[in-house]
Amino acid sequence: MLTRDKTFVIPNIQEELRVFEWAGIVFGDENALSLQKSIKRLAVLSGATQLRFWGKIYGIQKDYWIAEGVLETQEEEREHYTQERRGEGVNKLVYWVTESLLDDWVQLPDVRPEHIIAARLIKYAFKGNLNATIDSNPPFPGKERHLLRAQIARITFATSIIPKGLLEFDDET
Repeated sequence: MLTRDKTFVIPNIQEELRVFEWAGIVFGDENALSLQKSIKRLAVLSGATQLRFWGKIYGIQKDYWIAEGVLETQEEEREHYTQERRGEGVNKLVYWVTESLLDDWVQLPDVRPEHIIAARLIKYAFKGNLNATIDSNPPFPGKERHLLRAQIARITFATSIIPKGLLEFDDET
């Protein structure tokens, strides 16, 4: 697809959602079409070169529709030296969320190590408000947007499949 001299890749979301239906996850034809058009709009506005539908996380007040993609632009300012650069590790991909497929998408911040560590220690029901504070014990060092991004990273890496033999390490190095 070519627009404004920018090429981007978007999979056929309606076909992907048919695969979800085999697993018993149904969004409906109207949501599938709205999602396809919404992600296409996100591609044009964000400058992402690749986008795909990541999933949906249900909240108490509102739900989050989530898209993942690749941005060629420079990364955010790193807050600490332990934070991985954009394009590497847990920050390899950029994530956007929206509460409604008719609204604009919001880019989530890059994930930080302290967010992932704290996210592993708490249980939390998302409210559907990215600016909500997290009441938890132990305390979470951020807002709901940071916890959502940390949980996306945890889910993504916990469900990744790596074929046997693809990653082999040399014991000497």
